[in-house]
Amino acid sequence: MEEILYSIFGFLVAVGVLVTVHEWGHYAAARLVGVRVLKFSIGFGRSVWERSSGVDGTTYAIGIVPLGGYVKMLGEGTGDVLPGDAHRAFDKKPLWARAFIVSAGPVANLVLAVMIYWLVSLIGVVGLPPVVGSVQPDSVGKAAGFRIDDRILTVNAREVKTWGEHRLFMLSQVLAASPLHFEVEGDDEGKRRISVVTTGLAEQMTGPALFEKMLGIQPRLPTIPAVVGDVVPDSPAALAGLVVGDHILAIEGHKITDWRELVQQISTRADQEVVIEIDRQGMRQQRVVRPKGAKVGGVTVGRIGIAVMDVGEIFGDLPKAQYSLFPALLNGLERTWLTTTVTLRMAYRMILRDIGSENLSGPITIGHFAGQSARVGLVPFLVFLALVSVSLGVLNLLPIPLLDGGHLLYLLIEGVTGRPVPEKVMQGAQVLGGGFLAILFSLAFYNDVTRLISL
Repeated sequence: MEEILYSIFGFLVAVGVLVTVHEWGHYAAARLVGVRVLKFSIGFGRSVWERSSGVDGTTYAIGIVPLGGYVKMLGEGTGDVLPGDAHRAFDKKPLWARAFIVSAGPVANLVLAVMIYWLVSLIGVVGLPPVVGSVQPDSVGKAAGFRIDDRILTVNAREVKTWGEHRLFMLSQVLAASPLHFEVEGDDEGKRRISVVTTGLAEQMTGPALFEKMLGIQPRLPTIPAVVGDVVPDSPAALAGLVVGDHILAIEGHKITDWRELVQQISTRADQEVVIEIDRQGMRQQRVVRPKGAKVGGVTVGRIGIAVMDVGEIFGDLPKAQYSLFPALLNGLERTWLTTTVTLRMAYRMILRDIGSENLSGPITIGHFAGQSARVGLVPFLVFLALVSVSLGVLNLLPIPLLDGGHLLYLLIEGVTGRPVPEKVMQGAQVLGGGFLAILFSLAFYNDVTRLISL
C-alpha cells in the first residue's frame, strides 16, 4: 500500500510540475508578444479552483483531471474578436510571434531539465566506485578485455568518478553505433585501453537500457552483512519474532555470510517453513518463518519482509560526481542534449523496429518510477523529473497534429505557401493525429499492464 501511495504522490507531483512549466512557457511567450490570455488551466474538466486577476482578467484554474493543461488565448478559436482587440489576438500576430508562442511550451520543459541537471550536478550524485566486480562469460565486455577488479578511469576521454556517471553518454553511443573507448587500471598492472564495438548492441535492449546487460560487466559491491535493518509489520518475519538488529547466521543449517546469500536462500523457499538461526545481542536463537511467495519477472520467489541496514552505514564513504558552478551548468546542458538525442534515436529505432516497442512506457510505469525515485531521495526524484521533462518537450515538438509540433508544421506550411492551412485540412489532420496518439498511448498502457502482471 505504501508503494502505491508513493507512486501516486510522485506521479501527481511530477505531472503537476511539468505541465505547469510547459503551459507557463506558452503563457509567458503570449504575454511577451502582446497576446491576451483568457485562461491558464492546470488540468482539464470542471475547475476545483478558479480565480481571475490582472488587467486582462485572465482566469487561472486547476481542473479536476490532473493529466495536462492548456492556455486559451484571444483569437484562438474563441469567437469573434472586437476590432479594438485585434492587435491582441493570437491569429492576428505575425508568423514568427505565433511560432514563438507555440514552441515556448516544449522549450520551457527543456530549460527546466537544464536547471534540474545543473542543480543535481552542484549537489553531487553518490555512486558505487567504478570497479568491475564480475564479467559474464561470452559477453561483449569479456571479449573486449575487461577483468574483475579493473578500475575504469575514463570512457571516451571522460573522467569516471562513479559507476553510473556516464551511463547516459554510453547509451547515446550505443544507439549511434559509435565505439566506446575505456581506460582501465588493474590491481596487478598499469593502465591499458579497451575498445568496445557497439554495433548491434541496441537491438538487444528489452526494457531499461542498462549498459551492464549489454556489455556483460557488473560493479563490485561492498559486502552487505545479513543484519536486519527493518521489519515490515504483519510480515512473515514480524510474525516469526525477528527484530531490527538481528544478525542472521544460518538458514536450515546453511551458513549465511552476507545479505546476498540470505536473499538467495529465502527466495528459493517460498511457502515453506524455514528454521533461521540468529544472533541477538550475543545470544544465539532460532526462529521459524514461512516466506511468502511473490511473482518477480514471472517467477515465484520467497520474501519474509525484512530490509537491509542503512546504506550509508554499509557502504561508508562512496565517491561523488560533483561539479562547481560553471562546469555544473555545462554538465546540465550536455545531459539535456544527450537525453534529447537518446529519446529521438530510440523513437527512430522503434519506428525502424530495431528496438522492440516493449521499451515504450505509459503512465503506470512512469508513476512506478516516480514513486521509487521519491522514496530513495530528492536527487533521484529530480533526475527522474528532468528525464520526463525532456521526454515531454521532445514529444511535443514532433510534427504530429494535436501536439505543439503539429501547430508548428501548420505555421511552416503557411510561411512557405503564404496562406494558412485550410480549416478542413487541419480538422482531418487532427483526427489522424488523435488516432495515432491513441494507438501510441494504448500500446504504452498495454506494456504497463504487462509489466504489472509480471511483478
